[in-house]
Amino acid sequence: MKTIKQFLEELLRDIGVNISIDKNDIDVAKIFLNRINQYLYQSNNNEYISPFHEYWKEKHQEILNISINRNQARKIAEIFEQIFSSPSSFPQLELNTKITNTKGLSKENIANVRFYTAIQDFKINIYKDGRNPFQKYLEKPEWFEPEKIVESPNIILEFLEYLGATGSQGDKRIKWMLEASKFLLETCNGQAYNLLEICNNDLELVRKLISDERDIGFSRKKADMFIRDMLDWNIWDTDIGIEKLNVASDTNTIRVALRTGLLELDFPLLASYLDVYCYQYGLVDYKTQEGWRTVWEEWKKIPNNHCPKTPASMDYLIYKSIGKKYCKLNKRKCEECVLNQVCPPDKRNLKPPRSISIYGQTGWESGKTDAGGGGGIMS
Repeated sequence: MKTIKQFLEELLRDIGVNISIDKNDIDVAKIFLNRINQYLYQSNNNEYISPFHEYWKEKHQEILNISINRNQARKIAEIFEQIFSSPSSFPQLELNTKITNTKGLSKENIANVRFYTAIQDFKINIYKDGRNPFQKYLEKPEWFEPEKIVESPNIILEFLEYLGATGSQGDKRIKWMLEASKFLLETCNGQAYNLLEICNNDLELVRKLISDERDIGFSRKKADMFIRDMLDWNIWDTDIGIEKLNVASDTNTIRVALRTGLLELDFPLLASYLDVYCYQYGLVDYKTQEGWRTVWEEWKKIPNNHCPKTPASMDYLIYKSIGKKYCKLNKRKCEECVLNQVCPPDKRNLKPPRSISIYGQTGWESGKTDAGGGGGIMS
């Protein structure tokens, strides 16, 4: 067992102060725990949980010091070029999402199904347990018809129960579905397929329309994913703004970026308990998208390359075929992974951050206390 006194003496040595603490361990523990509780959890104002969180907002970028390693980006790009130039040589890898069995579905049908499922596509797998929302359209078309949803909002709950999406932020999901339906009726005659035409075939404008300042369930990441699928499935045909689409940053794409050394850190990321305003998470999210875009930029420099027109077309390979299949959180299959040769040995255990935001569902607002002590989260 390491005592608090021993911990503090080690900490002092790490920062260049070589002294021994002239107090017994219990007295040291009392002082230390009282002061750390004050700094981390006692609020001095109404805006932040504690002085630490105010400091973390101002200094997290300097402390984390996350950078993108272009040399690693080039190495990854060279491997991706091998894969995309000869996909048959890598039968274990899937390069993009596929719809199986589209019989009986029009492009308009497919676009609406993907529009509504993309809203829900976080923290759940819409295809889990053999679900096929696209074929479900033939049985339950009203789930994907905005006018029917607005007329009978109880339809939304049926749809969410089918997807297994009622548990995680269920109230928000219901609101998003209803608002998204109103949006489709107001802007494009109820058809998500028409979004491209009303945005003059500009994909960046489509992303802006569905994600910026609208509460219909689309972040920019979900918008990029929806647009990517519309292109990969040949539902839409345009190149305008295609280069603006990013690899969607998630647990898997972040983990691969960290372990390959594409993102460089001075130390492993903090636990979410210290990042309750998601400053670390937001920074890593942004840097991950920027990092994979750097891979795409390096890839385009390779002579006679097979680089896709958009970074978003790398997403499925990174997220599904590498991240979920080989670069798992607690069970890595490095020897079988196509990126094995580029991953530095000292980075293979790095883990992505978690989002546990004060603004989210976890109730961190109650985590703070005041000079009276006590307080904190309870079950």
